[in-house]
Formats: sequence, C-alpha cells, structure tokens
Amino acid sequence: MQKFQCRWAPSLGELEATHQEAWGTREYKNIIDPTVFFGLFDLRDYIALAWHMGRKYVLWAGSDLRNLEERFIFNDGKLKFLSKMFRGNKWVIPILRKAKHYVENQDEADKLARFGLKSTIVPSFLGNIHEFPLSYKQAYRPKVYISGHPHREDEYGFNFIQGIADAVPECIFHLYGVEWKSERKNIVCHGWVPKDRMNEEIKGMQCGLRLNDSDGFSEITAKSILMGQYPITKLQYPMIPNFDNAAELVTLLKSLRTMNEPNHKGRDYYLQVINKYPWVNV
Repeated sequence: MQKFQCRWAPSLGELEATHQEAWGTREYKNIIDPTVFFGLFDLRDYIALAWHMGRKYVLWAGSDLRNLEERFIFNDGKLKFLSKMFRGNKWVIPILRKAKHYVENQDEADKLARFGLKSTIVPSFLGNIHEFPLSYKQAYRPKVYISGHPHREDEYGFNFIQGIADAVPECIFHLYGVEWKSERKNIVCHGWVPKDRMNEEIKGMQCGLRLNDSDGFSEITAKSILMGQYPITKLQYPMIPNFDNAAELVTLLKSLRTMNEPNHKGRDYYLQVINKYPWVNV
C-alpha cells in the first residue's frame, strides 16, 4: 500500500500529536502521491489543493468550513477585501469537487452538502488512544472541563459557563487555555498549562464539555469519551448528549453525579470508529 502524504494547514497549529504519529502519514513533498489535506482555511490551502495532481482527500477541521460559508477564503484579515473582488467563494467549488471529503459530524456534512459536495463522517483523534485508558470514577461534585484559545473566549463558551455556573453549584468547572478570571466559587481558572499536565489532571474528572457552534470532533470530546467519562457537546454526535439551550445543558450537567459506572458503551463505540480513514497506516 502506498503511504499517504499529509498537508497540515498552517492555520491548524499544534494538536495532541503530529499526523506522522497519529496516522502514519508522511510530510507533504510532491504533487503526485496520494495526499490528505487537513484543513482548508485560506488561499494557501486552496492553491495547494488545486495544484495537486494525485489522489486528494480533504479532512475538514471545523472552523475552516465556517470560513468557506462566510467567504473568508482570503482569510478574515488584510486580504478579506479580495473575497468581494472574486465574488465570494464560488470559484473554489470546482477545486473542491476533485477531492474526496471527510468530516467529523453531521453539521459539517450538511454544510458541505449546501455546496453540492458529498462527504463521509469519520471522527478523528490526533493522539495516542492508548494514553487515555478507562479512568472514570463517579463524583458527588462532578468536575467539568473546557479548553479554549486566547481572544476566542466567546467561541469556546467561557462567558457561557460564567452565566450558568450558579445554576449548577454541584459541578466544578475547570477552564483551560485562556488567562481567565471568575468570581464564581465553582469555576477554577487554570490558564495555559502544558499538554501533559492537563491530560493528567482531566483523568480525574467526569465530563469534557464542548460548547462550540462550529466544530470537528474535538480533542476534549475524544479524550473524555476514551477515558469512559460523559462528555457533553453543543453539536450532535452518536452516543454523546447534546443541548440546544442553557436550560438543557443545566439538566445534563445536573445528571452527571448520577453516573455510577464508566461510559463503556460510548467508549467502545468510538474505539471502533475513530481514525478509520483510507490514509491511516498505523
């Protein structure tokens, strides 16, 4: 079997591991060999996809699809004016039709379908599954964790947690990734911490919470389900509860203390479906 290349979009940044470690793919070197393009955020990514002559696959990363919808192909910065000059994003659709598309949830599949593009839903995890063994233990005061990025606090739900924390005094919320302050007694602000430290700390918690409106299958969700916890997401995923409004989320959070046993069904399901891509060689 020919080993796939992977072109990692520059806007993706660092994830749990590299594509070499997680998928066994090799660095993108030529335009002939079969290649997965992980993330299509801006003009650089679309040019690379257009120039590639061999078999090409796209794994959408979540917010890149939002860019496509909002016509930020030229990014949302200095080159944004070019989107109007090129009359939006219609010019990229012929480029996209020449690739096979993979997404991580139905929301992403529906977004692509609106552009006439078919896709296959497969959740990914850019990490070592074996480093997240079953570790769930019930807690009378469940610990719930979220993670975000600086300057994107609203997108990751930090203010949302601030608004509902008093309604769920039985839960302790652990916020990672952003220098955040809160006067709520049940909110713990960790700021940025090394990845290994965070991974060790969340092993003793009960729920990875993902509040994003536009998302892939996040590392927070993947780690939580792999450890037998009870993750909650805004978007819909098989075997994972989701919510539409604050009241529904509060109800789900209040139910966490009743979860006596590890989430075996959810964990077993995702162990069977995560990273089942044609380019995975490990």
